[in-house]
Amino acid sequence: AIPVGIIAFALLSSYKLGRSALGGGHNAGLFGTAVATMGMLSTVVFVLAMDVFGPITDNAGGIVEMSDQPEHVRDITDTLDAVGNTTKAITKGFSVGSASLACFLLFSAFLDEVSEVSGVKLEAVDIATPEVFEGGFAGATLVVYFSGQCMTAVGNAAQEVVNNVRAQFRARPG
Repeated sequence: AIPVGIIAFALLSSYKLGRSALGGGHNAGLFGTAVATMGMLSTVVFVLAMDVFGPITDNAGGIVEMSDQPEHVRDITDTLDAVGNTTKAITKGFSVGSASLACFLLFSAFLDEVSEVSGVKLEAVDIATPEVFEGGFAGATLVVYFSGQCMTAVGNAAQEVVNNVRAQFRARPG
C-alpha cells in the first residue's frame, strides 16, 4: 500500500504543481507530470546498470561453485549476490514508479487523440458507463491471458531442458 501511495502522491503533486506554476489549465498539469516523468527517466541508465548487477553476481556465484573454488571465494560471491538481489528490488520499484507516471501521460494523450478524431471533447472517462466498464474487464482479461501464455511457454521450455538433460544422461551416463 505504501508504494502505491507514493506513486499516487508523485502523480498528484506533479500535476498540481504544474497547474499552479503554469496558469492552472489541464495541459499545465500534464506538463508538470511530464517533467516529473522525465526527471525519473533521466537516470534510467544508472537504474539499468544496477538492475543487471544481480544476475551477473548470481552467475559469478554459480561459476565459483562449479569450479570448486575455495570457500572464502564463495562467501564473497554470496555477499555480492545478496547486494545484487537488494539492488534488483530497488530498481523494480523505480521502474514501476516511472512507468506509472508515463502511463498517465499516455492515457491523457490517448484521450486527446480520441477527442480530436471524434470531435467530442473528452476530459474525463466515466467508469460507470457499461462500455468503459467492459473495456476495463477486457483489459484485465488480456493481462491474465498473456501471463498464462508466458507461464505456459516457460513451462514448455523448462520441460524441453529437462528432457534434453535426461537424454544426455542416457547417452553418456556418469
